Amino acid sequence: MELPTAYLRGLHDVNREVFSARPDAPVVPEPPRREPRLRRSLSRVIYKVSVAVAPAGYRPEAITR
Repeated sequence: MELPTAYLRGLHDVNREVFSARPDAPVVPEPPRREPRLRRSLSRVIYKVSVAVAPAGYRPEAITR
């Protein structure tokens, strides 16, 4: 019988918290979360489309540059 993924993930998180409280635990910061390349490229395409369909004299505010 397979354990549900949520249970295993919770068990992993609890173990990590418990082991991080040990005096000899290594201090390793979590890597910064990077924005997926696909999401960034899609947001740029959507912005360019919004600029193309905007009324004359109005340019949408850029969220990302």
